[in-house]
Amino acid sequence: MDYIFSLFLYFFIYSVLGWITEEIYCRLCEGQWTNRGFLYGPYCPIYGFGGILVVIFLEPFYSNPIVIFFLACLLTTTLEYITSYIMEKLFDAKWWDYSHLPFNLKGRVCLLNSVLFGILGLFITYIIHPNIQALISNVPNIYLPYVVFIIFVILVIDSICTLNTILNLKVKLSYLSEIKNKIQIKTNSSIQNSELIKQLEDLKLEFINKKDTLKNRLINAFPNMEFPKFNDTFDELRLAIHTYRIDKKNKYKYKNKEKSK
Repeated sequence: MDYIFSLFLYFFIYSVLGWITEEIYCRLCEGQWTNRGFLYGPYCPIYGFGGILVVIFLEPFYSNPIVIFFLACLLTTTLEYITSYIMEKLFDAKWWDYSHLPFNLKGRVCLLNSVLFGILGLFITYIIHPNIQALISNVPNIYLPYVVFIIFVILVIDSICTLNTILNLKVKLSYLSEIKNKIQIKTNSSIQNSELIKQLEDLKLEFINKKDTLKNRLINAFPNMEFPKFNDTFDELRLAIHTYRIDKKNKYKYKNKEKSK
């Protein structure tokens, strides 16, 4: 049982380390800090599972770094592809897309990421994991179940909140698309049509102005996210949110400028 608890802690620690890695990578590439995790908290479960795969399956090849590198590439790339496929089927949404990068497979994985994951696998095997092992071994066995339980509860609550946000987002998109379709049909009554347009604009404003941290974070975290059934509607909303934020930022700058006069 202690081994299972240790594996769970490895999973959680690598999830946190993966989140930190994503943050630094986005900061270097995009020039800003962005929470790129699927869940609300500072962890990326896909990195947790990747870390566990590396720890369990690559240990027998410890003496051969070249084998470690290529197996890490294979394992993590397979994991990323399967995760992408499952998430697409579960949520009817595409979360990331590497189609613009060379040597990609259906936009789910690409050679660049595979190489980076292979290098990360070397770091995990020879540098990171020995230190994590030493850290966890210092935790008294009597406390392990309690630590694991607390982390597990946090992850479950986070997952429920995130899933609820995604489902609500899909419901909103479906409703907005339905109104758009009614308008495009061009109803005979111009009054009825104008009412539908007003209703659509009001819903958009409500969506944009509502302070839903989870919803906003997901849209920021996955800039290439797509909902195939509602792509046009979602693109409009994303553009409207972006425009709203720029306007708000400009107004804030203008107010500060006026105050400084």
